[in-house]
Amino acid sequence: MTTTTRTDTPPEAQAAPPRIGLILTSLVLALVPLQLDGLVAATAAPTIAGELGGFGSIAWIATTYLLTMAVGTVLAGRLGDMFGRKRLLLLALVVFFAGSAWAGLSQAMGELVVARGVQGLGAGMALTTLLAVVADVAPPDKRARYSAALGAVAPFSMIIGPWVGGIVTDHLGWRWIFLLNLPVVAVAIAGAALLLRLPAVGRSGRVDVAGLAAVSVASTGIVLAVTWGGHQYAWASWPVIGAALAAAAAVAALVPIERRASHPVLPPDLFRNRAVVASIVVMFFGTGAVLMGAMNYLPLYLQLVQGRSASSSGLLLLPLLLPAIAVAMVTGSWTTTPRRFRPAILAGTVVLVAACTLLATMDAGTSGWLIAAYMVLAGAGVGFLFQTPLVLVQNSAPAREVGAATGAAQFLRTLGGAIGVGALGTVFTGTVTRHVDAALAGASSGAGASGLDVASLTPEQLGTLPAGARDAVTSAVVAGSSAMFWVAAAGAVAALVAALLLPRAARQTT
Repeated sequence: MTTTTRTDTPPEAQAAPPRIGLILTSLVLALVPLQLDGLVAATAAPTIAGELGGFGSIAWIATTYLLTMAVGTVLAGRLGDMFGRKRLLLLALVVFFAGSAWAGLSQAMGELVVARGVQGLGAGMALTTLLAVVADVAPPDKRARYSAALGAVAPFSMIIGPWVGGIVTDHLGWRWIFLLNLPVVAVAIAGAALLLRLPAVGRSGRVDVAGLAAVSVASTGIVLAVTWGGHQYAWASWPVIGAALAAAAAVAALVPIERRASHPVLPPDLFRNRAVVASIVVMFFGTGAVLMGAMNYLPLYLQLVQGRSASSSGLLLLPLLLPAIAVAMVTGSWTTTPRRFRPAILAGTVVLVAACTLLATMDAGTSGWLIAAYMVLAGAGVGFLFQTPLVLVQNSAPAREVGAATGAAQFLRTLGGAIGVGALGTVFTGTVTRHVDAALAGASSGAGASGLDVASLTPEQLGTLPAGARDAVTSAVVAGSSAMFWVAAAGAVAALVAALLLPRAARQTT
């Protein structure tokens, strides 16, 4: 089976190179705070909870942002196709601007959580829309290159996000984490308003409210089930079962809803395209579940096993993220013809499988240089996959469905990341807890270790434990990391299978 890359972008929508550069600058200015705000609040969360109260709600500072961001990505895809992407991008940036201002001025934890939800909704809508704008203003043979430039913002934000959050919180106060977004977003709004010249959209129709509601309930239920299960509640508890049942019911309702909708948020026809489905599966596992799992749990291994400083958590990930940026840029410049997409995606998934397998073999004696080499390999695999599958989705979809296709792909990648963090976290935490409990049950574990709370253990506290308890925790973290990366390797294998199912591209015709 072969497929051709779509080249039916209206000529009047493709900007001249100088203007494309200015447009990309404006889009990057918008993208940086959108990406940063997913991580920048992490280091400030204890300070925020201490000032506003509500330590029991601290996890929702990040969770609410990610959930509404996922909903915003799929919402914006269809609305952009219906009402125009320039108009929607401006609206999304205004929503994010308002949410940032509200978060910075919040006086209670509940108010801040709601404001973060507004921020996330605006961020998700803006992220999908600005990625679709690239498909509008750039010719098909340049899309991968320009998308790679935007894709490099994500790992850059992951590197500096926790560091920026700590610096701003220490010197200006946590409120400025959100308030500093305002001038940057204002410039991005002005740039988009002045520079974007997209053709008028003549489509009309009813917004798929029922489909959006079903998608929202399904994604929320899935994320809550995998996040709560094994952590806050037992897997067999009613909150976890209820969240899972709600998600299943929403998914079951979504299929007939989308078939009847005149403008579905997740077009059923889109999922009949093998290239689109395979690319989305690669994104779900590769740059969703596997990447976000590694981002969240590699620092725990490095701190609790290798004894690295928690304050340098962002720097610890440089061997993973810097190669990802470099490979993403090179891949974007190389994938200028349809024939090159499949080899690039295949290479990325193969490398990612190898990297996860090697990371699963780490133990307490593995050298820091060898761990860094494994992380470099993982970063290279991720770099192949940052934007290449998304551009293939955009090129494979009809011009009138580019926004919906981008929204669906971004939504499922975000959902994959949320599910991956929850599921891999359950594997990690469950394995660590079992090993610690088994080790400390013996008399040789040392006195005073029976009340050990592994979930709240810091590297500094680990150094004060009796030798037996310290060795037990280190061995348990090694076992937990190994189990987690074996599961991550299985996810990477799923991405590899999807990459193998990608159809071979025919010669491009223009």
